[in-house]
Amino acid sequence: MLQLRVEAIKQELSGTATFYLSELSGKKITYKAGQFITLVFTHHEEEIRRSYSLSSSPDEELLAITVKRIDNGEISRFMLTKIKPGDVLNAVEPAGKFVINKFNDEKDILLFAAGSGIVPIYAQLKYILRREGKSRLTLICSNQNSQSILFKNDLNELQQKHADRFKIIQFLSDEANRLNNLLVEKLVRENISSINIPKAEFYTCGPFSYMRMIRLTLLFMGIEAGQIRKENFVLETIPVTPSTTTFAPRNIRIHFNHEIHDLVVGENQSILQAALQNNIPLPYSCRVGDCSTCSAVCKSGKVEMVKNDVLTDADLAEGWILTCTGHPLTDNVVIAF
Repeated sequence: MLQLRVEAIKQELSGTATFYLSELSGKKITYKAGQFITLVFTHHEEEIRRSYSLSSSPDEELLAITVKRIDNGEISRFMLTKIKPGDVLNAVEPAGKFVINKFNDEKDILLFAAGSGIVPIYAQLKYILRREGKSRLTLICSNQNSQSILFKNDLNELQQKHADRFKIIQFLSDEANRLNNLLVEKLVRENISSINIPKAEFYTCGPFSYMRMIRLTLLFMGIEAGQIRKENFVLETIPVTPSTTTFAPRNIRIHFNHEIHDLVVGENQSILQAALQNNIPLPYSCRVGDCSTCSAVCKSGKVEMVKNDVLTDADLAEGWILTCTGHPLTDNVVIAF
């Protein structure tokens, strides 16, 4: 578990602030641009976990998370009204797969962000644009009005400094300029030549309905699912859809923190539930298959996930699973973190 000291707080917009954090021990925390960190709170003797995208890039000295107040959001309200510089927060190591890889390659990258969904995308833009590369980046940003654009000045500076590689297209609802499926298709065709579409990449972060509209539009256009990655920046606290399958008890092995744990996963238990029951502190956050904090690699055996809303086909081909919704189907399952 990390212990993060709040070094400074910057007010970004009304109801939105950036918290700059350092590890209490002074050690450097390793992460990738676009990942998130999970904060761990205790409230009325109950543990509560909330994940926040990192708005900093690995080039920066301090970690930074940008928190927006959410309606009826107990933790976001607490962060914005009670936390002050000098306070110490408990956290799980950074995680997440909303990461742009091989950005030096010659390819088009379209990034769709709505509201505070810009946070992980902003971190990636800062990181990528500090490095030479042949990729072309287009940010398609949706907000209520010009006053609600998060990191507005910083993004404009990046665009001016890297005009040869990076451009921003803004959609403002108050100006009757709202993104829809027809506009998504038009923007793709205007910004990517047909010959380059098969190797283009698409990243989206925002409300669920927004991301679903973009994903369905891209798939309708013939873009492969593996070219699309999304980030659930607000995790709905809903139960996992129950499976009609009955999962029998299985013996599994877990490699975690340089230790090997052999345990039994009970009937219809997830791997995460069994591990926590056996006092193995695996990382987790949402527990409903939305965030990838609990992801691990299945080295052998077979695991079935009753829900997966984050791992792509490429991830699955590499053996990645979600332990929060994963059930072992065989007795030779070995997973590693």
